[in-house]
Amino acid sequence: MAGKITKGEQTKNRIIECAAELFFRNGYNSTGINDILKITKLPKGSFYFHFESKKELAIEVNAYFQKKLGKWISDTAKNKKWEEFVNNLVNDMINGVESGVYFGCPLITLGQELAFFEPEIASHYHDSLKKLIDLFTYILENSGIAKENSVRLARRVFAIYEGNLVYYRISKNKDVLRNMGEDLIVIYQNYLETGN
Repeated sequence: MAGKITKGEQTKNRIIECAAELFFRNGYNSTGINDILKITKLPKGSFYFHFESKKELAIEVNAYFQKKLGKWISDTAKNKKWEEFVNNLVNDMINGVESGVYFGCPLITLGQELAFFEPEIASHYHDSLKKLIDLFTYILENSGIAKENSVRLARRVFAIYEGNLVYYRISKNKDVLRNMGEDLIVIYQNYLETGN
């Protein structure tokens, strides 16, 4: 049985969740510690009790997004083959867009921002993206793709997935998400038929 979350853990989680939202919406560079403290209504000492720096917080934000994204994709894929998984995933995205709560992939968005000037933080985002490829690999294997071919196909669908999410984030056109879904299904079906 999991223990009750402490007040300190609640405070730390509140800081991470607020930073995650601000980093994703405004960017890591455009978000200061004071912006986070203003929204959380916490004193600066609370921040530094839990985090040595904004960089350490960015690593925790990565773990937060990795867990959240991994759970969403895993839950969406549970007991489903590739086509149904993709259709449900895209429908969730479009519903999120229409509700004003979906903005693309936070891992790729923040990873791109951090890649060249904060490589030690970016490496954590890179590892999370590799785990996303692993998740796609698992789903593809459960959808009839042979283990020896699943990693290669997972890398291809990952590129289509992330490329379209970047394109959506720039265009704000939800048809990009629909097209992505179609492309993800077609590449899978072609692979089943031709093996490449």
